[in-house]
Amino acid sequence: MSDAKPDSNPTAHATETRRLSDLLADAARIPDPCEDAALAAAELSKADVLVGTVRSDGQFAFCMDAKAYYVPAKTVAPDQLPVEKVALYEEGLSRRAGIKRWGTVTETRVVKRRDIPVPLSRNNPDETYYLFSVDAWQYLDPPIAIRDTVRGKPLFTSSFLLEHCHLSYQLVEIRSPETYRLCRLLEQLAQDCAREDTIFRRVGETHLLTVGEGRLSLLEAGGRCLYTCPASRLNSSPAGLLRGISRALGLRVG
Repeated sequence: MSDAKPDSNPTAHATETRRLSDLLADAARIPDPCEDAALAAAELSKADVLVGTVRSDGQFAFCMDAKAYYVPAKTVAPDQLPVEKVALYEEGLSRRAGIKRWGTVTETRVVKRRDIPVPLSRNNPDETYYLFSVDAWQYLDPPIAIRDTVRGKPLFTSSFLLEHCHLSYQLVEIRSPETYRLCRLLEQLAQDCAREDTIFRRVGETHLLTVGEGRLSLLEAGGRCLYTCPASRLNSSPAGLLRGISRALGLRVG
C-alpha cells in the first residue's frame, strides 16, 4: 500500500499551477544584448585572455613603458597556454579601479624575477615568471568595473567576454550563451526591483524568476521552487547568485 497522501485540495493546486503557467506566458523577456548568431558563434569557453593584477604604480609604469606584463609561472597552468591577449586588472593604485587596457600577445618568455626591472615585493629573485610582450595597450570602451572579484591570481576569460562584459565577475562566471543571457537578466532585475513591487521574468521557455517581498525565487512552470534567496543578493553578491541559479538550471558556470 502506498504511503503517499492524496492532495487535500487538488482544485487549489491546479489553480496555482495554471496561474504560474499564465505568468510564464505573460512574463516579460529581457532583450538579448547581442544578436543570437554572434552569441552562438562566440567561443565563451575558450579562455585565451589573461586578466592580470597590477599591484603598484611602479609595476603599472613598467607595463606601459615596456608593453609587457609578467606573472609567476606557477599561477598559469600548462593548459592555459598559449595566452593570446592580456588585460590589466587595476585596483588599489593611484588611478581609478577597473579593467581598462588590453593588448595582443606577441611573445611569451620564461624569465627569472630578478630579470624584471621592477622592485621586488617579496624575496623571490630566482622565481620563474612568464613575461608577455604585447603589440600595444588598447583602451576598453567602456572599461570593466571591479565587482565581486578580488586581486590575486590571474583570471582567464574569452575575447568575446572581454569585449561584451562590463563587470569583472562576469569574465570568469560566464561560460555559455545561456549563462550570458541569465547574467544580463539578473542585472536588469537588480535595477527593476528598486521600482516595482513584484517582478516576474521568464528564463528560457519553462522557468520563471520572481522578486517580491524581499525574496528572489526560481520556479518551474509546474510551481516547484528550484532556488530562493534574499533579493538583496542581486546587488550584494551577483557572482554567487549567478552560480546558484545556473546550477539550479543545470547550466555550466565558470
